[in-house]
Amino acid sequence: MVESRIGGESEKRLIEAIRQGKQEAFGLLYDTYAPVLMGMITRIVQHTDVAEEVLKETFLAIWSRIHIYDPSKSGFLTWGLAMARGIALEAKKTGMYGNLLHTTEKDAVVRQEEERAKQVEEAKVKETFCQLEPQEKAIIDLIYLKGYTCTQAAEALGISETQIKSHLKMAFKHIGAERTA
Repeated sequence: MVESRIGGESEKRLIEAIRQGKQEAFGLLYDTYAPVLMGMITRIVQHTDVAEEVLKETFLAIWSRIHIYDPSKSGFLTWGLAMARGIALEAKKTGMYGNLLHTTEKDAVVRQEEERAKQVEEAKVKETFCQLEPQEKAIIDLIYLKGYTCTQAAEALGISETQIKSHLKMAFKHIGAERTA
């Protein structure tokens, strides 16, 4: 459990440092408790972007209300969980972060359209590559896919560098003509 990891005197010192406004202590508090709070928040909100906003709001509330925390009434984790729960329920009830849901849905649609366009483009490139002359395919494979230099490709294919460059120009013309068609 988290409280056992930082409880007791360590937790008291940490809370006191936060009350004094020490940001590094607040960072330690966040690192320690954020995973637990986020777990509880996501059970209520169930949307990652909204849950992250609720978590931010929870830690802002903790920072601004730390002076009212009373360790004699509850442990810090219990207090933080109660605060996070209240903020999460309010966010769910009021739809406070509804704009994140709509933006995310729009983003998903845009990403799907971009992915479809990318797949169509890749299919066109593959089709164009398949229509190249065997010598052109071999040269493109060696130079662009395997990283050969023109000299190495010429040596591997047993032709001159001039012929490599000539075939490469023709391949690019074929590819360019296919892509514009």
